[in-house]
Amino acid sequence: MQLPKRRGLALTIIGAVLMLILAPAAAGIGVWQGVSKGMSAVDDQPWISANSTVHVTDHNSQTILVEGTYESTDPLPVCDITGPDGQQVPIDRGSGRLTMDWGGTAFTRAGTFLPEGDGDYRIDCDGLRTKVLDSDIANDIARRVLVPLGIGVGLGALAFLVGVILLIVGIVKLVNSGRERNQARIAATYPGPYGGPPPYGPQSKGPYGR
Repeated sequence: MQLPKRRGLALTIIGAVLMLILAPAAAGIGVWQGVSKGMSAVDDQPWISANSTVHVTDHNSQTILVEGTYESTDPLPVCDITGPDGQQVPIDRGSGRLTMDWGGTAFTRAGTFLPEGDGDYRIDCDGLRTKVLDSDIANDIARRVLVPLGIGVGLGALAFLVGVILLIVGIVKLVNSGRERNQARIAATYPGPYGGPPPYGPQSKGPYGR
């Protein structure tokens, strides 16, 4: 007697692969692409030598980055900003550290300032070279980071959800097909009163051979 085919094994394997391999891989690739593109956008901005000027036309907040990483116990560089009128511009050092470290390149936020008008602003951060990011650049960096990050995480979540569904369906099919195969195996061994050879053999007429 031919046993019923085993069902659900392929679905179970595909579901497990989606959950354990493809979903984390998609999310990881999205994170990698986002951070990589964000750091590339920062790298594209020119360095400003110590005690040099940067021309500002954007009246929104400007972010000052210095090269390297600074631990929580390390003091941040102190930046002095002189406006076009020769007056000192207040700088907000923030309440926490913000460091971007990727591929051997690291930047740390030294502070932000709000321009008081168009013109050249002189920046000196303890003699270190700096990068200044205006709001347009910051928005571009955010877009470069968030778009691939969102796509990767979204695809990862979708792959994980589909994997869970396929895994559940596959396990249910495996259990049901296993039960059917067991029943068929039992039926082949104990066919019942209407199937299989006579209980005493094909030549026997009874328990005493009469």
